[in-house]
Amino acid sequence: MDFSHYSDQPVKTAVDLVNTMDVVSGEEKLASLDDLAAFMEGHAGEWDFSGLEPTERDLHETRALRSRLRQVFVAPDEAGAVETLNDLLADTNAVPRVSLHGPGPHLHFESDTNGPARWLGAITAMGLSVALIEGGYDRFGTCDSATCDDVYVDSSRNKSRQNCSETCTTRGNVAAYRARQTKD
Repeated sequence: MDFSHYSDQPVKTAVDLVNTMDVVSGEEKLASLDDLAAFMEGHAGEWDFSGLEPTERDLHETRALRSRLRQVFVAPDEAGAVETLNDLLADTNAVPRVSLHGPGPHLHFESDTNGPARWLGAITAMGLSVALIEGGYDRFGTCDSATCDDVYVDSSRNKSRQNCSETCTTRGNVAAYRARQTKD
């Protein structure tokens, strides 16, 4: 499902950011400033993060942003997810701007405040907002695997996704097969 030109990359960035903390194992993938810089570089896409050299404060703010973005995925209902997204949009000073790069004019939402966490917050919160509006809250999920709690946005046609990746889907299928074989 292609939510919109604007939200594809920000949704992926949001999911990837949330999943930098493995809540099952406790593994931290944003352990250093180098990790944050690499994450930003790997997710720059249409945004120019040059001049936004991350500091220790940015690292802590980005980790806090990650926790708040996870709240969108684990909210008890749509209203809770919307409240979190609205708070994020307000806190990051997300400002709409018309951009002319690409196939035609389109909106970008960027922070009017410098700092990697603010920029990441503005673009990811807006991307998830568009995905929620266009696809519905039932598109947001956490992996059903017993060994994983990563998040995802379901882009399947029939809203049937249950795992964050093919790896977790396969792992679950193998475990179910083995459990059936043990019963026989």
